[in-house]
Amino acid sequence: MREFPGLPRLEIGDANSPFDEALILIDGHEEETIRIECDGAAELADRLIRFVNSHQQVLKALTAAALALRSYQYGNSAPDLAEEIAVYCETVSRQAGAAA
Repeated sequence: MREFPGLPRLEIGDANSPFDEALILIDGHEEETIRIECDGAAELADRLIRFVNSHQQVLKALTAAALALRSYQYGNSAPDLAEEIAVYCETVSRQAGAAA
């Protein structure tokens, strides 16, 4: 499958604050951070991290699905391919929705 340029790996940092905020570390570097200050900051940070960290896998799954659908559009039948891509897309979807 085609390789896509990756995004930096994100992870939750220690915001060390009594307020509703979250700190996201970029590639594990404490000097490179994103600070979120809003209601539900921790949940928002967790969702952002999951989406960014699964970005490359999501693009691969979408590309595989699009190629398979184009193949079917032109009359090619490949039930094994359809099953394999469906399982892959479901796996990526679960991983993107799981906790970081």
